[in-house]
Amino acid sequence: MPCLSVELDGAPVTTINLAGMVVVDVSVHGALDRNPKAALAAGGGSDAQGGRGYLIWVTELPIQAGAVLKVVFHEACENPDEGKTIQELFPDDEPCTRTDFKLNDEMAAEIRARPQLHQAFSVQATTSHGQQAMAVSDIHNTSFAFRVVWDYTRPSQARIHLSTNCLDDLLARRIGTSHLQALLLFGDSASFVLTA
Repeated sequence: MPCLSVELDGAPVTTINLAGMVVVDVSVHGALDRNPKAALAAGGGSDAQGGRGYLIWVTELPIQAGAVLKVVFHEACENPDEGKTIQELFPDDEPCTRTDFKLNDEMAAEIRARPQLHQAFSVQATTSHGQQAMAVSDIHNTSFAFRVVWDYTRPSQARIHLSTNCLDDLLARRIGTSHLQALLLFGDSASFVLTA
């Protein structure tokens, strides 16, 4: 079964076996009003038959400016890491009972009131095929997301997406600005750098 391996400046972070998974998302996200400026997360849903539900491999790992994050899509998996459930990672937390995750007016007002912690950001994404894109912050682009997503319906490929958006995009359920969309096939890789 295929897997996704994640490296940071050449050092292994995690290897995710995709066997038994429905979807896996490896992402770096950040915003002008959040610390750290960029953070890595990796998780996904396992199959319902005997699966453990949602599994997490990486949670909010800070990515420093200049560090190179690389995600490689492999046809076969060697020495994968075990994903953990939310309960395993946070045993003292109360289970979440919330089912509606839409932003309401009160939440939007709270987000708008957050102080700006960073003056700007600049990010870059590249693929092993030479595709590349850069995105910088402005009044309409105050947050970013770089994602590598695999799902069981297309087991021999993974999708990459680099986008920026702002709160108004989220409230209007708009994707925001798409800077790069591409596919990874077996042996391909994608890299992300927070340049500033």
